[in-house]
Amino acid sequence: MTSEEKLHLLQSEIDSVAQATLVTPLASLPDWGSLSILLVIVHFEEKHKLAVTGAQVRACQTVGDLLALIP
Repeated sequence: MTSEEKLHLLQSEIDSVAQATLVTPLASLPDWGSLSILLVIVHFEEKHKLAVTGAQVRACQTVGDLLALIP
């Protein structure tokens, strides 16, 4: 799966990143917060069978950083 495919899948499920690109800073997203972080964790578990922690997600600076957590 390419980065663009990962991005589109994430965008289809999480409204706060719907208009984001790979280089969009997470802090610049108006609705980015604890609920979005939880939704990312659930998305990774359900769609990618990958367990990530809140700390891992919070350490990401951009949407691309989030997607880099997916092998």
